[in-house]
Amino acid sequence: MNALAVRRQQPVVRTQGRRWPAPRCGSGTAMQTAAGAVSAVFALEGFDRRTGVATYSLRVINYTASALACQAWAITQKGRAVLAYPVAIDVAPNSELAMQIPVVTPALPRFDRAIVEVAGDDVHCLVEAAAPAGEGGRRGFALAAGSLLAGALAIGTAAGLWPAVPRIEAFAVPPQVLAGTTVRAEYDAKGAGRLWYTVLAPDGKEIQGGVLTDRAGTIPISVPASRQPGAYTVQMALSGPLGEASATRVLTTLPGKARAAAQIASISVSPIVARPGQTVNVAYSAVGDGGYVRLLGDDGAIWGQHEFSKRGLTTFVIPPVRDGQLRVLLHVTRGRSSAQSMAGLVVAAAPAASNVVQPQAIVGDDDPNAVQTTMDDENGTFDVLTKSVPSGGTIQVKIFSPRNGMRIALMDSQGREVTGVDVGAEATVVNLRAPSTSQPARFVVEASFTDGFGQETVVEPVTVLP
Repeated sequence: MNALAVRRQQPVVRTQGRRWPAPRCGSGTAMQTAAGAVSAVFALEGFDRRTGVATYSLRVINYTASALACQAWAITQKGRAVLAYPVAIDVAPNSELAMQIPVVTPALPRFDRAIVEVAGDDVHCLVEAAAPAGEGGRRGFALAAGSLLAGALAIGTAAGLWPAVPRIEAFAVPPQVLAGTTVRAEYDAKGAGRLWYTVLAPDGKEIQGGVLTDRAGTIPISVPASRQPGAYTVQMALSGPLGEASATRVLTTLPGKARAAAQIASISVSPIVARPGQTVNVAYSAVGDGGYVRLLGDDGAIWGQHEFSKRGLTTFVIPPVRDGQLRVLLHVTRGRSSAQSMAGLVVAAAPAASNVVQPQAIVGDDDPNAVQTTMDDENGTFDVLTKSVPSGGTIQVKIFSPRNGMRIALMDSQGREVTGVDVGAEATVVNLRAPSTSQPARFVVEASFTDGFGQETVVEPVTVLP
């Protein structure tokens, strides 16, 4: 059992057979223990003669690793201690507490002063405040009202007013965060009144704050980016007709990264079907200080190379190669980091006039009924099982290696998607519907996915016959 629990079961304050010592600490006290420092201030704020309610303010700073329990007492003229506030007040470790304590004087015997006992692990101190002026005069009011009224007020204070007394029961903020990030502060407050919070920068300027409508939840706190460490103060307060409660937390920031690492967000080639001598555009979005863009053949031969451009656009002229695939490799560097990604395109030789009107010549390239089951495909990702399909027919695509976020689509010669489908991790064969055509037409089956450092695209040609 911890010391706080023992303190609650066996309070140091005794109500029988003991007279309280003369005041020694005034309205405030501070003490240093092996575990840290504790200070407390207790003072009378005001007295409402009409209702007989005295308002006291309490502020406790707990710079130890253990919780503290505070209890308010009224010390009678005979030196006896009577509870002045029905509930113990907890102060969390390494936190501050500021609140107002309402004391209903008609429910108490005549008292000379009020005290607050602060107790915890290796901590025990008392702070006191004077009784309200004219407190003896209101005694006649209490005697005239009788014990029934006093008892009713005491019960009302403990049971009726307690749910409305402001309390911040939980307020958690990460002790350290990286500058330029967003963290969440969790809180739980009880009682009637206005709940609000503020976030103060190391220079004392308010950077965030506002009124909270919910009594429990989370608050997103955006920490500004900075290369210097700093301490931000997060404050929460609940102020109502029965007092005020507040809590303060310190958020320490660590410097963010000075520079972002090299990265590639996207890369695309247009058009994705081109003839020798035609110019293609390579568009990309990347972060880097240097690098290159290369046009590669199927055998790894370099057909062209340009420096990485921060504008995100590079052009190539298709070399005189036969039907097949070319790849565009983007490689960027920044500091000690690097990133690269590739996109593919299809090279289609200009057909002879006689071949344009002879679909049999195109059909002879591949047997539509032949199904390839080996994984000796060039791209290693997928294979088009039906290289030639009739207008409106089905294009079968076999998946060799499913990738993250893969999408299989049929693209026309302008790079526009005709039809497509997202591929799950369990997919092995995907069917695409061929469009209706009045003459033989070349299309491309494109697989796009996220792999390695960015977006990658792999393509295979397909012919649609009328």
